[in-house]
This record gives sequence, structure tokens and C-alpha cells, in this order.
Amino acid sequence: MRSRRILLISHNFPPTAGPESHLTRMNASFLQRSGWNVRVLTTTSLHLSQPLDESLLWDLPSDLQVDRVASPEAAFAAKFPRFGKAFAIWVGRNLLPEEFFPWVFPATSLGLRLIDSWQPDVLYSRATKHVSNAVGWRLKQITGLPWVAHFSDPWIRSGLYKRPVQRIWGGFWERRILRDADALVFVTRQAAERVLAGLPEVYWERVHIIPHGFEELPADLVRDPENPPVAGQRRMRMIHAGAFYPNMRGPETLIEAIRKLKDQHPLAELPEIDCIGVDTVCYQRLVDEAGVGDVLRLHSSVAYEECRRRIAESDAILILDTPGSGGIFLPTKLIEAFAFGKPLLGLSDPESAVASILCEVEQGWADSRDPDAIVRELERLMLRWKRGERDLSASQRAMLQKYRIDRVNSPLLDLFERLAGSRSRC
Repeated sequence: MRSRRILLISHNFPPTAGPESHLTRMNASFLQRSGWNVRVLTTTSLHLSQPLDESLLWDLPSDLQVDRVASPEAAFAAKFPRFGKAFAIWVGRNLLPEEFFPWVFPATSLGLRLIDSWQPDVLYSRATKHVSNAVGWRLKQITGLPWVAHFSDPWIRSGLYKRPVQRIWGGFWERRILRDADALVFVTRQAAERVLAGLPEVYWERVHIIPHGFEELPADLVRDPENPPVAGQRRMRMIHAGAFYPNMRGPETLIEAIRKLKDQHPLAELPEIDCIGVDTVCYQRLVDEAGVGDVLRLHSSVAYEECRRRIAESDAILILDTPGSGGIFLPTKLIEAFAFGKPLLGLSDPESAVASILCEVEQGWADSRDPDAIVRELERLMLRWKRGERDLSASQRAMLQKYRIDRVNSPLLDLFERLAGSRSRC
């Protein structure tokens, strides 16, 4: 018998940079290792605004098939370089459900050809680029194949899409995706509750809460837990690896907390905090005005492999969640950080998915809108560093292992097997 086949649909896939691209690569590789034959339907390297990261291609399985078709808005921008990009972005942010939505047409066309020639058992679409789930919906309607719609983030109900036309058109697609998918996967219960609010209870029968997972690190990035770093007089090094989003997720409260911390402790006791990512350096003026540049250093984004190297060289990891979001998001960087086995500090809302998971694995968190709470958590880490408690305990490291991709994705494998089995019986 031939192996089971999954057609994985994702607008984001290497060499496109970004969290969803990395997650899709990781999940495709995992499914391939688990005995499924995976084929990926994705875009080309043409993009309106997303950068590329060739390092994400390095460890793709050699037998993973990837089929690419250009997204029309990116092709249009490339054809008319003087005005095409600005026009396409304006249309995408004001008239379309999202910038990348025109991809639904060529992706559906290519998807139908792949289904006809390759005959997959299951369709699996992944979003934060929600056009991926829209393509999954169209393929489901035409072919009747079992379909799993995965929401790394909510769509219209996330609160990020505020234009009236966006909300009307996006809501049309979102309702049909939720109604017609054979299974709905969310990474947090908070996100599922937000998206399904007001919908019939029967929808919950198809909901699966499956968080992000992490892969084991290559040997050159692993620190021996039996030989923690000897600090001497060195300051603790913390790192935040992830994008800031102006007016949505930024370091303003962190800056205020560091300013207060400097008033209470000598510089030699304070951590060195490096923030690396998109839209990070635009906050340099705030850092300078607060006089905290000797503690908080801002850096532009780097390639994925270089970012992992810098995290491996740090002593602790800082996670900034999106304040005021109702705790619905699960930042990719949080679960990725578990692989490094380092002390963590999350800045998040109470009752958020981030705070809940950090409590579960006995790591620190503070209210992202409360500078005094952030000060207290930073002081706790500083005291641990001063005492020489610079690594996690064996029990803490064991708790992090719950989020290894082979463990968190076990229910996903069962789901695919059940859907593929139901089709074969029909």
C-alpha cells in the first residue's frame, strides 16, 4: 500500500522569512518523518513586503515535494516597480481581506491539478496568511477531500483587521472556513473561544487545541546542563528575538521598567538585554530619551540560523506578548525558546495563553502593562544569577519537553489518520 498523502497549503514557506514559514517547514518535516508523504503548495520568492531567509531551506527533507505559484499582487508589484508595490499594498490593506488574498486564484488552480495527478488523502491548510485557508476551502468544495484548517492566529476576530470592507469580505470567508472544515486546529483555547464566539456549540465538536512545538537543537547549539556558565563579574545576558509591531506590540513598558530598575541597582548588577527583529530599531529614540541604552540594545533582524546562535549564547530569554489582545496569541518564539532550556521571562496579559504556559513550566511572567511587576521579575532573575543559579532544574527541563513537536503533534497525526481512514471507507 502507498503511504498516506497530505497536500499542505501555506502561503508562507521557506525561503520566505517569518514565524509561520518556520512553523510550516517544521511541521512538514515532522509529518514526513512520521510516515506521511507531504506535498507543499506555496508561493514563489516574490513578495510584497516579506523578506527572504535562505537559511530556512538548509534542512528541508530531500524528498519533500514543493510546488510554487506566484502570488498575483507580488507579480504585479514586480512588473510595475514605480507604483505597483504601493498600489498593491493599499488595495490589500483597504479593500481585500488581507494583502496576499489574490493568491487564492492561482493556488486553487494549481491545487486542483496536484489533486488530480497526485491524489492526496487529506488537505491541510495553515494560516496566519489566511488566504491559505481560503484556498483549502475552495479545494474542499470542489473535490470533497477531508480538510484540516489550522489557525496559528485568529483572522477577522483578532482585532487586527479594522477596515469595513476587509471585515465584511474577510468575515464571509472566515464563516465558510469555520463551517465547512472537517477539523479546526487552534494553538490556544483563548483563540478558539474568540473565533467561535456566538457560533453554534456543534462547531466545538471539530475543534482541536494543538500548540506550537519545538525541534531539538543541533549539537553545536546545546549547552551542557551539568556545566552552566561561570559568570564571575559578567552581567547576565538576556535576549528578545522577535518582531515589534508599532501601536500593537512594542517595548514601551519594558523601557519604563528598566528606567526604574536603574534607579534601584548599580549598572554592574543589571542585565544586558538585546532585542533583535523587525521594527526593533525604530524604538531607539525612546531608549535614548529614557537613558537605558546601556541596558537595552536594539538590533535589526538577522537570518534564522544567526538568531538561534545568539539565543544559544544568551543566559536568559525574554518574551513579549501582545498586550490588550485577550491573551489569544501564542508567539512562536515562546515555544522555540523551550528548546534552549534557559530561564524565561514572559511579559503578557493575565489569563493569557503565554502566562498560562509559563506557569505550567514554572517560568516567570509579568503583566506586560505593569512596569513594577516587570521590575520584580527582572530582580528575581538578577538574584538567581548573582547566586549562581543560572540554569533550569532537571524537573523544569523535563516540563519543557512536553512541547517537543513529536509530543504536541501526536493528536494531529491521529486526526489525519482518522480523516484519511474515513475517506478510504467511503
